Amino acid sequence: MNRYQTISVILSILVILTACSSKPKVSDNNFPADLSQSHSPFEQISSGSAQKAVFEDSGKFVMIEGSECLQRDNGDESATMLVLVDMPDYVDRGTVVLNGWDLRYLHSDHEVRSLRADITHSKMVTGGMGSPTLVFEVQGKLSDQNWDDAFEFCAYYTGIGYNSSFIDARVEGDYNGIDTWALQTEAEGAVSMLESIWAEGVLKGSDSVAVIPRGFNFQFDNEFECEFRFPPCRWEDPADHHLRQVAYSLFQIGASPNPADNPHWVTQTIFKDNSTRTHWVKTRAALIGGNSVKLQTDLLALNPISGKTNVCRNGVDGVVRTETIRVHDLPYDYAVPMLTGWDLNYECSDQQIQRAGIWIHDIRFDPVSKGLEYKVSSILRDQNGAPSFNASHRVTVLGLNRLPPVVKRSAPRFKLKLR
Repeated sequence: MNRYQTISVILSILVILTACSSKPKVSDNNFPADLSQSHSPFEQISSGSAQKAVFEDSGKFVMIEGSECLQRDNGDESATMLVLVDMPDYVDRGTVVLNGWDLRYLHSDHEVRSLRADITHSKMVTGGMGSPTLVFEVQGKLSDQNWDDAFEFCAYYTGIGYNSSFIDARVEGDYNGIDTWALQTEAEGAVSMLESIWAEGVLKGSDSVAVIPRGFNFQFDNEFECEFRFPPCRWEDPADHHLRQVAYSLFQIGASPNPADNPHWVTQTIFKDNSTRTHWVKTRAALIGGNSVKLQTDLLALNPISGKTNVCRNGVDGVVRTETIRVHDLPYDYAVPMLTGWDLNYECSDQQIQRAGIWIHDIRFDPVSKGLEYKVSSILRDQNGAPSFNASHRVTVLGLNRLPPVVKRSAPRFKLKLR
């Protein structure tokens, strides 16, 4: 045996010993710890922000839309932003809707390990010397296997504030949100179904209840993997893959009374390449309920896409698409669009990611015609923008009606006749 053959044998033995020296770890029965840690509880330095009031009925209701962006040098840390929304003085209640997200690698395209957009905390701060303020924390993440690529996260939100003397609506699970997680295995298929229930708070069975979308977190599970490296094979490596489809759909039938005082809802998600992979899913929501709460639902049924297809537009098409949606004759005093369903997928086959996102913007509400208008933008592309992508969405309209005016009855008058 010559020297080169000896070296080859030694390397082969090392490879075998490395691959067999450790056993696969059984996944714990909880969502894996987020390896990203912000330097401080709230990261306040953002790369860009915008905020504007899109509708106000002075003294009663205001709707504000905005966006906030932050860049990170690597995917080891989430992009964490603290957002403050100043409200008019008459506001004593309010909340925030996550109405979109936009994530992109800054320098190139890569495979994806985790993808996240999540309002983790929210609170309406009232009282004191200042004006009421809606304060919330939002986190986003886009990372591959090594967490070493710079990325940017943009969150799109809609904040509402109102005077509870005119609108009967109470927010539940507002501060931490109501999160639900699951490990979706290959055997269970590509579509996850997360059931959520809320048994706390003061919502009653007679209250109309609506679910407010607050975020999602997808992450491929660790797995045995062999790559061109030393040692080439390892157990329980952080796994990244190409992306074929990412989707989310919040199912709520209507703002009907909740049985047994326990609101219940279901969220479907998809996170996959051409194959079905074991992955973790977490969703977050909040609730708003009361006599003023109404809902117009529009559901999005999710269907997984697998394998390669012959329907391909291979020209460069990696640009943001925007469409304008108009809804007429809404039976509400105020209407708030909520992005409760979306599906982004590549044509042809799975690809690496350079940018992915979908968001609502330019909201307008006309209280006279009861018409609602908004725009939806979407993007899914790798570095060269080809092949093209498909995008679909559903919006649920949260309606709020003013309380009827209180009728003051005067005391009856008696006439006494003396004879």
